[in-house]
Formats: sequence, structure tokens, C-alpha cells
Amino acid sequence: MNRAERTRSLTVLAVFSAVFIALAVNSYVRESGTSDEASHLTAGYMALTLGDYRIDPEHPPVVRMWAAMPLLFTSGITLDTNIPPWQARRFWDFSHEFVYRQNDADKLLSRGRFMIVLLGVLLGWLVFFWARELYGFWVAVIVLGLYATEPNILAHSRLVTTDLGITCFFFGTIYFLWRTSRELSVRNVAGLIVCFALAQVTKFSALLLAPIVALLLLIRVCQSDAWGSRIGRARKSTVAIALVVLLAAGSYFTIWASMGFRYLPAPSRVDPDPLMRTKPRVTGFVPTLSSVVNWIDRQHWLPNIYSQGFLLGQGKAQMRPTFLMGQFSNTGWWYYFPMAFLFKTSITVLVLCGSALVLCAVDRRTFFRNEIWLLVPVAVYLAAAMMANINIGLRHILPIYPFILLLCGKSISALQTRLPRQWLLLLLVAPSLELATVYPHCLAFFNQLCGGPRHGHMLLADSNIDWGQDLKGLKQWMEKNHVQHINLAYQGNADPAYYHISCTYLPAPPIFAVDRVEGPWVPGYVAVSVNEFHNPVDEAVRSMYSPLLQRQPVAIIGYSIYVYWVDGKWW
Repeated sequence: MNRAERTRSLTVLAVFSAVFIALAVNSYVRESGTSDEASHLTAGYMALTLGDYRIDPEHPPVVRMWAAMPLLFTSGITLDTNIPPWQARRFWDFSHEFVYRQNDADKLLSRGRFMIVLLGVLLGWLVFFWARELYGFWVAVIVLGLYATEPNILAHSRLVTTDLGITCFFFGTIYFLWRTSRELSVRNVAGLIVCFALAQVTKFSALLLAPIVALLLLIRVCQSDAWGSRIGRARKSTVAIALVVLLAAGSYFTIWASMGFRYLPAPSRVDPDPLMRTKPRVTGFVPTLSSVVNWIDRQHWLPNIYSQGFLLGQGKAQMRPTFLMGQFSNTGWWYYFPMAFLFKTSITVLVLCGSALVLCAVDRRTFFRNEIWLLVPVAVYLAAAMMANINIGLRHILPIYPFILLLCGKSISALQTRLPRQWLLLLLVAPSLELATVYPHCLAFFNQLCGGPRHGHMLLADSNIDWGQDLKGLKQWMEKNHVQHINLAYQGNADPAYYHISCTYLPAPPIFAVDRVEGPWVPGYVAVSVNEFHNPVDEAVRSMYSPLLQRQPVAIIGYSIYVYWVDGKWW
């Protein structure tokens, strides 16, 4: 790459970074904390300050620690563990206390969220680099534009969760594996090992990388061309095995390093008995896996919290109430994620991706050299998600999105040979307009083919549209309309009191308010989280709130809270 090409690439990346950060920050400052953010942020801070990894062990700690890092340099942070939730090991309740009552939640969340935005920027850079190598500079610019305006990427790039982190490291692993397949260099192998290892300590779904990497290496070994100038066909299998060994060794080291090279999940000075054991009511769902993991744990081959956290997540995932298009289930549907993808992906990306699949089938000249590296991760990850019983959000297949955007590059490359460059840039107009239909409420995006975000709650629930993120918007509406008190059916973990919302908690309240439920004060305003309309856990809750859907709301807050004026009993 000459100096001019390097300069224009850096210019594009600088502009992208500024735009992406501006979009993400302007969006997250308008929203309250989502259901899981307090737990993730508290877990990261406790790991950094006390070396305690027990809060929400269903996820490894690295991205949480990354998000909590700015809190180490923030003055005035209060951490009081002499309270009942901590002493009773009710760590979810303690997270709520730490973020919303002991500290300034907005200050903590804004700092943590910005760290995730930086991972979103890094992922965008990786997408650009790979697209440039595959299809050239101008196609890479358009693919990067699609990335910057992709609502699901943007939604999760501004939240303190592990979803964007695993997406970044998952994609980075495959990108550096592809580069390694073309040029066996120290830089490429180092990038591969680092991304693969970081993925393993970000989210347990990263274990899917093992079969994906193995399959892609097998494909590379079977290809006829040499692997570098000094590696003949007979030695390619040796190189592939060596890479697998390096990945395994690097991951094993990183797992122990992320836990401070300690078997126990907390030091004895914090708790004299910190050992974690997954409860029998959870392990009963996966008895064979439970036996294997507990045996590994007894041998101390892995940190206790890592092995037991994996087991806990697998057990809880076997049965999770969910909602899809008017149906309810405890074990989900095989077609849940394909439908969610069709509902929540922009029309532009759907069209370009569909066209790319057709081109792959028609023109196979570069398929095994390039496109198969994009399709195998998508196919394996999506297949695993379709076989799982946890159907609570598109975020669980977020790692396929960067690969989908790269596939769009194949369609754009084909158009490049037929259209002037300035016409290609018009491809960014449509996705920008689609983002504008929902921004800054990116989490609630649904494309217009299924009715847009206003109709979204009739199709999907949970983190697809309502993750408890709109208490700030509700408070602003109350102030604008001089509403002093409101009846609230809120499904989330943010604290209305922190946002100065005076409310009566209606049935199905947040966990921290279960002892404060009252009957509604009517006549008066009633605010309902849309998840309550389709509550998959409690039919009585659905029966109470679903009649309100027959009424015209006086306000819709961020597509996740509906506000009604009610004169009397409505249920």
C-alpha cells in the first residue's frame, strides 16, 4: 500500500470513528440503564477492585472489566458491602444497590458505555480492513457506511454488556485466520491467538469458534495451492495442527490470567467460603454435562467460577420463557432467530446479502478463497442458535452481522463494474433513512417490511425492543406534561426513584420493588412496558395489561413504554 492509499484509508477511518462515536454517545445519554448493565458493570468493578468474580458468573469477566476500568479513575465511587444483599449473596440485588443507590448511575454507565463504543469502533476498523482486501477501497467505504448505520450494531455498541465484545473478538478471530491462511506471518498468527483467546474470556458462546476454526483450517489444508512459499501441500496439516495447539494454549493461559491465576472466585479476605457450586435445580437440566464439568472443577483444571459459570449458563438456557408473533414457549422455536433477523435487519442489508448469496451460487471462482470464510461462521453460529432453547433477543446472533455486511460487499463489488462510483455511494442513503426511523432508540429497530418499530412488540419481546431503557424518556414526558405521579408497570432494572419518577408500582414490578406493589391510582396515567403486554412467564400479567392494547396511548416512549389515561378498572 502506497502513502496516498494509506492516507485516504486513515481519513475514512477517522471520519467513521467520529461519526460512530457521535451517534452512539448521543443515543446512550438519552436512555436509562438496561436490565443487565448494572450487573455487568458491577461485576467488572468488583473483579478489578476486590478480585471477586462471583457476580453474574454466566459470563467471563474481561469485557466487563474493560467497561469498568474508567471507574478506577473516577472520584467518589462508593462500594459498601456491609448490606444485606451482599451478605446474603443476592448479587443481582447488590448490583442495583451499587449502581443506583450508592452511586450516580448516569456517571457510572456513561463511562462504561463509552468503553464499549470503543470496541464498536475497533470492530468497524476490522470490517473495513477485510472489505478492502476482498473488494477494494471504495467497496470497503460503503461496507463501513453500512456498518455505521446498522441499528443492531449501533444499539449494542453503546451498552455495558458482552454482546458487542464477543462480536468484535469473534470477527477478529476469523479475519486473522483468513489472513493467516494467505500469509503465515508472526503478525497474523499473533492477531489470531489474541482475538481467539479474548473471545473465550468474553462470552461462553465463543466456544463455537473451536469447530468453526477447525473446519476452516481443514478447508485450507484441502486446497491445492501452497500455504506460503516454504510450505508445501504435505506440511499444511502440520501447520494447521500447530495453530490449533497455539490457540488452545493461548486460551488456557488467558482464562487463568483473567481470573488472576486463582482457582477460587474470590479471595478469602472477601469471603471465607467463596467457592461456587451450581444449584441442583439448574444442573438437573444437563446431568451429563454437569458430571463432566464438576469433575473438571474438582481437578482444578480451570478456575472454579469459569467452569461453574459455564455450567450455570447451559443449565438455565434449557428452559427460558419467550414470545414470538403471538405465541409463547418455554423452549423456543428453531425458526426464532431467522425470523428475528428478517424483522430487525435493514431492508438494504437484506437485499444486498440476498444478492450476494445468489452471486456466490452463480460465480464460484472466488468462493473457496474468500466467501466461504464468511459463510461458514454465519452458518455454524446461526445453526447453533437455532438448536438452542434461549430465544430472548437478536443480540444472541449479533456476531453474524459483520460477516453479513462483508457479504453485502460482494453485491456492491458487482455493482461497481456497472455503475459510476457516485451512484454506489447512494447505497448509503437507504440504510441511513432506515436508521433515522428509530434513532436514537436503536434497540427498538424493526424494518418497514414488518411494520417498523411501532409494530415490533407484536412480533418480538425482551431485549429486541424493551430492555428497560426508557425511564429517562418517561421522566421527560412527565415533566413536559406536568404529570406529578404515574402508575407504572415497568420491566427493567433501572430505578425510577433515581430518575425522580414518583410512581405506584403495579403488578409484575422490578425485582427491587416486589414488596411495594399497589393497585392503580385511577383515574390517572398508566405507563406499561411493552414486555408486559406479552409477558411469557405470567398469564395473569398478560391478562391484566393486554386489554390496554385496544386503547389509543397518549404517548409512546422510545417504543418500549406505552402511556394511557385510564378512568377506572380496565382489566
